[in-house]
Amino acid sequence: MTHYATVDDIARCKSIIEIELKKQNIALDSVQLEKFVVDIMNLIYAKGGSYSNETIQQYSKTYITRYYNE
Repeated sequence: MTHYATVDDIARCKSIIEIELKKQNIALDSVQLEKFVVDIMNLIYAKGGSYSNETIQQYSKTYITRYYNE
């Protein structure tokens, strides 16, 4: 579960991640996508960031580069 995130935060995060994945031609199934969303939300929380669109996008890009483009 994600810390201090609203349903809207989670939906926005999922949408942003899907866009970033599509840019890289990466397809995830629904289980993988949900795990990705939770991972990103938890990383942002742990680093003390906000759940703004820009923050989610930057963390998503970095996560994709590190774990899917190796």
